[in-house]
Amino acid sequence: MKPNFGHTATTSFTMWFENHLLKAGEAYDNKTGILYHVDDTRLPNSFFRYSSPYKQWVTESGVGGSYVPTGIYDANGIIDKTKPEKGYYFDFENGGIVVTGNAASNDMMLSGSFAVKEFNIYNTNQTEEALVIENKFDNNSRFAIPESGIVPYDMVTPSIFINNEYIENTPYAFGGEDKTSLIFKSVVLAENLYQLDGVLSLFSDTRNSTVADLNFEDYPINEYGDLKTGKYSYLETCRKSSKNPFNIEKVSTSKISDNVRTKISPSLYVGFIDFEISKPRFPRI
Repeated sequence: MKPNFGHTATTSFTMWFENHLLKAGEAYDNKTGILYHVDDTRLPNSFFRYSSPYKQWVTESGVGGSYVPTGIYDANGIIDKTKPEKGYYFDFENGGIVVTGNAASNDMMLSGSFAVKEFNIYNTNQTEEALVIENKFDNNSRFAIPESGIVPYDMVTPSIFINNEYIENTPYAFGGEDKTSLIFKSVVLAENLYQLDGVLSLFSDTRNSTVADLNFEDYPINEYGDLKTGKYSYLETCRKSSKNPFNIEKVSTSKISDNVRTKISPSLYVGFIDFEISKPRFPRI
């Protein structure tokens, strides 16, 4: 199936959400440290995964003082990621690299510098109740100092889950123009009250802001978790869009009730952000 409006709307909103959280909220932390070998049965036998203790890494250049990695180091200095003997690709989603060169092994001594998101961002179609009560998440604390690589693929907290829950078209103007309304629900799983209050306050002030309508292909990460190009800037991506933006009409925030909190992990602080956004469009053209 080719990408349709629902795909592009979710992509556009997620990219805006992450940029606003990182730039306006400065929700990242620069780290420098060792990359640890971790087993990954999904990789070919000749590939080896090396992970930092944290996921996800920041991909966007130009966000304050965040450091987007461009290289990894061994005992001899920086490694050229394109070299056939020690080539690798970054996996920003899983917080590490995959070494693909013919000299790759499971006992390499690697290190690097990278910015870690304070909250991992995930798209989901699960309900708020299922996310909060039924799921069991590993806590990837930004305050502890782990001494091992993070296991790939699993979703971990602190995190924010974004769900495109509702789309409706209503007549807007002659000639077939409709007003398309969408509701995005976000579940915030924080590790302390300061984090939670900060996120809820940050996004409660975004009413009447605009969200650039981007293409599905504008999402900067490829299937390997690496950048599609050597550098990604959300603002530069927005400048290339010729489409009318979405408008944020309403934002409401809330926290989990005390009677539900007794059913979840005591280490999680849970909040909700509901966005109502819209844009005029011609869905039948």
